[in-house]
Amino acid sequence: MKKDKPVSELQETFFSFAKDSALAYWQQRDLRERRLLIAAFLAVAAAIIYSVLIDPALSGRADLQEEIPQLRQQAAEMAVLSKQSAQLNTAMAENIPAITRETVEASLVRWAVKPQALTVSDDVVRLQLPSIAYSSLMEWLLEMQKSARLTVDEARVTALPEPGMVGATLTLRQQRNAS
Repeated sequence: MKKDKPVSELQETFFSFAKDSALAYWQQRDLRERRLLIAAFLAVAAAIIYSVLIDPALSGRADLQEEIPQLRQQAAEMAVLSKQSAQLNTAMAENIPAITRETVEASLVRWAVKPQALTVSDDVVRLQLPSIAYSSLMEWLLEMQKSARLTVDEARVTALPEPGMVGATLTLRQQRNAS
């Protein structure tokens, strides 16, 4: 507390000196100079208020007026693209045959992978792969996503001692509905 007291006294002394100096300066001026100083002060204050408060608001409003038509056009384009996407999803879901055990087995044979367990029911595929290269697993999943619209619902992947090899237990679901 003792340290605060000298600082506040110093501040009081400074403000008192500044006030006395300004008052002495003001009193030395005649009426015409005082009026000119007041006018100059008001002009500077008006310029600061305009540049800080009014101009940004006006220029921001003008910028928004220019951007609104572009944003509306972009929103309309996005609505059209969304509608096209929904139509494509419906068409793709209708054109994709239901996933079968034979389809999955044939795909795994092409990749030279023998599953430990494989079940297919109601658009859901569950399989266990005891050993597969991680890159091959990712490529096979990408192929199945493209060809049969299978997406990963659940995956448990464990690293094996051999570099790049993993064991995987996967649950995949076929996306046939547009919803």
